[in-house]
Amino acid sequence: MLPEIRLKIQVQGRHPWFYRKMIRRPEEPIPAGSAVRVVDRGGRKVGIGFYNHRTELALRMLTRETGPTDPDALLLDLLDRAIQLRHEVLDLPAVTDGYRLAHAEGDGLPGLILDKLGDAVVAQVFSLCVRQRIDALGERLLSRWPKLRLVMTDDATARKREGFEPAPRPPRVETDVVEHGVRYRVVAGHGHKTGFFADQRDNRMRVRQLARGRHVLDLCCNAGGFAIHAALGGARSVRAVDLDEEVVEIARGNARANRQEVELEHGDAFDVLRDAKPGRQDLIVLDPPKWASGKGEVDAALRRYRDLNRLALQKLASGGLLATFSCSGAVSETKFLATLRDAAMDAGRDARILFQGGAGPDHPVAVECPETRYLKAVFLEVR
Repeated sequence: MLPEIRLKIQVQGRHPWFYRKMIRRPEEPIPAGSAVRVVDRGGRKVGIGFYNHRTELALRMLTRETGPTDPDALLLDLLDRAIQLRHEVLDLPAVTDGYRLAHAEGDGLPGLILDKLGDAVVAQVFSLCVRQRIDALGERLLSRWPKLRLVMTDDATARKREGFEPAPRPPRVETDVVEHGVRYRVVAGHGHKTGFFADQRDNRMRVRQLARGRHVLDLCCNAGGFAIHAALGGARSVRAVDLDEEVVEIARGNARANRQEVELEHGDAFDVLRDAKPGRQDLIVLDPPKWASGKGEVDAALRRYRDLNRLALQKLASGGLLATFSCSGAVSETKFLATLRDAAMDAGRDARILFQGGAGPDHPVAVECPETRYLKAVFLEVR
């Protein structure tokens, strides 16, 4: 028998999140992270979720089934289904061994990101309920891949909000990822996100297709993915810049390993664009880090996106291309597009959208939870 949580609201729709203000205080204390049965204000059974009174996002739904259910067994079953999607439906191993294995609520797994990077899997944990059950999830992965190396990380903001202890410092796990024939050396769980931007796989190929004969500037280049693909696509020149000296060295090694000529340097994207000669570049890639972790940071992030894209648009040659991205989930696509419009206006340039998208299909978006779509990708032609 699971404890029961009653909501103050009548449930409409199937969004999996309920905030503390929507929930009646339980008559008896319920340990944080516990599985609970959920009933709405009208007495209708809603399903089973995980409850954490310590945080504003106090209830994360696991299933809308109302019959007898073992929530821990269901969590493992959802992991199996997530793997099946990547292998049997999307056939990702035919293209790459670096892909998202589980995409949180996009796969029905509350607050859990799993990236498979070569012979390693990196877990990013954003919820207490998953943190309490991470060992069982790891054992399920090892039952499928016995030689797998497991790395766990957590987000500092989520850790503080959810109330769990920091993950042990992960060991240095180096692995190779091959994607569309390009080999990357990856330190699993280190650097940004899980150590590799699997979400940009399809966008890297698009840059490769557009790069022939162009002078390419890749800013916030991280491991050099866009730059290497541009070189493979026949770019006349490729320059790649990142503010993190360690990832610049990783990118330099990746360029050498793939026998591609890329000019790599340490620097700030804003400074590089301010110093750039107008018209010298005709393909610029902007893939900055996450600038907004929550609603309170959105306005500042939008100002930075506007300034960065304005500078890029000012410096692009006529007929040049801008591949620009935002991985800030708190920034909506509507606001990002409006920011690009304002940046073009500030730059005194006309621009048209050639392609608009996001992450690959291994990052599925739950229609009932639009927050699972975070990456915005826009390819512009500038006149």
